[in-house]
Amino acid sequence: SGKYQEALSKADAAWPHAEGTAQKAPIQQIRVSAYCGLKQHQKCVDAIEAAKSTGGLSAETTKSFDKILAGEYDALNQPAKALTQTKANVDKYGGSGTELAYIARKELDAKNYAEAVKYAQKAADAKAGDVAYNIMLNAYSAQNKMDDYYKLLERIAPVMKKEAYWRPYIERAKKEPKFKSNEALLDVYRTLEAAGVKLNTTESKEMADMALNRGMAIEAEKIWAPLFKAGTLGGAADKDADRNKRLYARAQADAKADKAGELATSETAAATKTTGDAYANTAEAWIGGGDYAKSIDLFQKALAKGQMDPGVTDLVKLRLGIAQYKGGKKADAVKTWQSIKADNGAAWLAKAWIGIAK
Repeated sequence: SGKYQEALSKADAAWPHAEGTAQKAPIQQIRVSAYCGLKQHQKCVDAIEAAKSTGGLSAETTKSFDKILAGEYDALNQPAKALTQTKANVDKYGGSGTELAYIARKELDAKNYAEAVKYAQKAADAKAGDVAYNIMLNAYSAQNKMDDYYKLLERIAPVMKKEAYWRPYIERAKKEPKFKSNEALLDVYRTLEAAGVKLNTTESKEMADMALNRGMAIEAEKIWAPLFKAGTLGGAADKDADRNKRLYARAQADAKADKAGELATSETAAATKTTGDAYANTAEAWIGGGDYAKSIDLFQKALAKGQMDPGVTDLVKLRLGIAQYKGGKKADAVKTWQSIKADNGAAWLAKAWIGIAK
């Protein structure tokens, strides 16, 4: 601060002797630098206005002062002036991502949602990233424009690869008209995990419970294993420790049986059934078992046999796509997912998997 004060003293001493713009302009610029450097915001603004009035500023200096003004108005808690100045700067010089996001945020705060979205999109184009996208999401949500909200999530989640975008997008599947938890909630959890979303203990436990109840013992064991190893389940702090230990033991026993030949027995039995459901269940279990080629084969047999509920058929296609994707057949998986049109969550999750596969 001492250097700035010294500069101001010298500027004040030189001012009475300055003649014409050529001599006065540099003195005014010294005052701007000093007052702004001292964070004396009002004097900084006054000095800039005086410098502009004096004239003799280069185009680059004028641009610098205009950008400083926007920040000084904001520091003075004069949001209207800050917004006006920032917009003028953007119109005159083109905006940085930070400036465009600032305008978008102020428009959002003022509930000017269309303007907020417009500037936020410009900010996103200028690589402002999360800040811009969150403003757009908030603007859509405030207007209850949920179709636009989820379309944006669909677009940005595969690019940004963040839980904050993946989780709400994937969980939207649960709002589909014909969504049934007992049929598709396990698929929601699988999709969340595939997108890199970390499930909490309650979610992981529910996922394992559903997998076991659906006959996916190998999958259930894999979900439970790290929770028991960490002591999160079955430990001293687990109020349902006895129950959880019993379920885990059952999953371990059933998984061992499946690997030892129970799934092969189920496949043989599925061939005698009139519908494709048994084939589909065995195929799903093989995803957990990691034999994707076997899973694909059985899913295709399930679809060929047919006679399944239409909603179930679409969930079978969803899982076939997962087996294809995990088995290295990405193009086949995307084609399978694109064929799903159901409103029970299968089509929504299929779109999420297409995003995950990008």
